[in-house]
Amino acid sequence: MNFPFNHLRDRTALAVGAALLSGCASVGPGAPAATPAPGKPAVATPSLGLFSSIRVPGDREPVLKLSARGAQVFRCEKRDGQSVWIFRQPDAELLDDNGKVVGRHGANFSFEHADGSRLVATIAASDEAPKSTDLRWLLMTTRSYGKGSFENITHVQRVNTQGGMPPERCSNSQTNQVLRVDFTAEFIFYRPRSGAPG
Repeated sequence: MNFPFNHLRDRTALAVGAALLSGCASVGPGAPAATPAPGKPAVATPSLGLFSSIRVPGDREPVLKLSARGAQVFRCEKRDGQSVWIFRQPDAELLDDNGKVVGRHGANFSFEHADGSRLVATIAASDEAPKSTDLRWLLMTTRSYGKGSFENITHVQRVNTQGGMPPERCSNSQTNQVLRVDFTAEFIFYRPRSGAPG
């Protein structure tokens, strides 16, 4: 599957009205598999701008946050007579709050957890990161497979990115070469609220 270059650099932002209507999911108790232990805070929603396009529908709630550490993979290809770095896939570890590796983030924007559950995601919207050298913040819709931490997850946000962007151009001598650009990010995982449709 081919993906948009440089993480949807040419994607048109969603209409402001739709972004406002989508609302921001508030923090609430998680699904049984992700309910915080007594004394531990619930997963918080990220701080987004007023006109953000990556707000999650109001009938979803955040149940899990994982950090990503790895690389964005690009390939030097000819496009419209120019040599440019084309995005191929992410390749990153997923870590819990204690820094323990609990999964991977890879091809087709997939998420695989050590407990056997997994997600395949589709990019639904994006926001520019505060710095141009950082990956865009994303809203993804997902299909979940298997039992475990990712069971019934329907949306994922990628936020608080650092790094991951390639140079704008590559040279003819670099054609077909692969470039790995280090990045970190946070992923927030959402399920339907109790009583909400999946």
